[in-house]
Amino acid sequence: MKIGLFKPRKPFSFYQHPYDLGTFMGLWHSHDDNHFLLMIYRMEEEKFCDYYNHHLDYALENNLASEKDFFRHVSQIVQTRIKHYEAQDPFSGSHDIHRNSIEKLQQFQDYLKSIDEWNARPSYIVLAEKDELIQNQRTEIEKLSLKLRELTDYEVALKIMIDDGHLPTLIDIIQQLREVQLPSGRKLLKSDHKIPYAKMISKYFSHGGKDIPIETARNYFVDKKGDVAIKGTAIQPEHQLFKILLVKHAKK
Repeated sequence: MKIGLFKPRKPFSFYQHPYDLGTFMGLWHSHDDNHFLLMIYRMEEEKFCDYYNHHLDYALENNLASEKDFFRHVSQIVQTRIKHYEAQDPFSGSHDIHRNSIEKLQQFQDYLKSIDEWNARPSYIVLAEKDELIQNQRTEIEKLSLKLRELTDYEVALKIMIDDGHLPTLIDIIQQLREVQLPSGRKLLKSDHKIPYAKMISKYFSHGGKDIPIETARNYFVDKKGDVAIKGTAIQPEHQLFKILLVKHAKK
């Protein structure tokens, strides 16, 4: 791989681009990787893209490397430097600096990962990521399979059949149950939403030999103004055949 892929600062220039590399006297190409990484350590993540592209454009315009080769070169020096810091004595006085440098370089690695359209990073990194992804997917599949088995216990092979024409009658009874109060004055059934009742009817009952669409059941559980539904399907008087009452036991 050629060296000198990064855009250097012009020697003795006071008006260099902030991403150009080097000192006031220019850039020693044998240390260009150090300068490239040094700027990353104090850079915000949102600037990674502009910084990378600044030097990529320089390499492409001067025919120094292809986009893929430039990416591979940057990826390699970042990974090599991470390994270097990881190999340092964790009890040295510079440990905190090394740890912060690793964290920043790993953030830059994440950026490189997001633009790696060639899988050009070191193969062991790509394979490790794929192995981790496969393991995570297997774990997720196991969780979903367990959940599916649990849900299967609640499935019904045969639904309860409602006598033809009396779907509104059943719904009228359920609507009454929603309002039934115990002797204590508290409601027997509590739900902040009406959709569970519609789902229950659709899941466990059939009408006219057919399943009951969820939207059909939902239309009966709508807002009311007084006793009149403002939208949806109202239950006609001829289907209101039953009335649920509290049994008043005789006092002993």
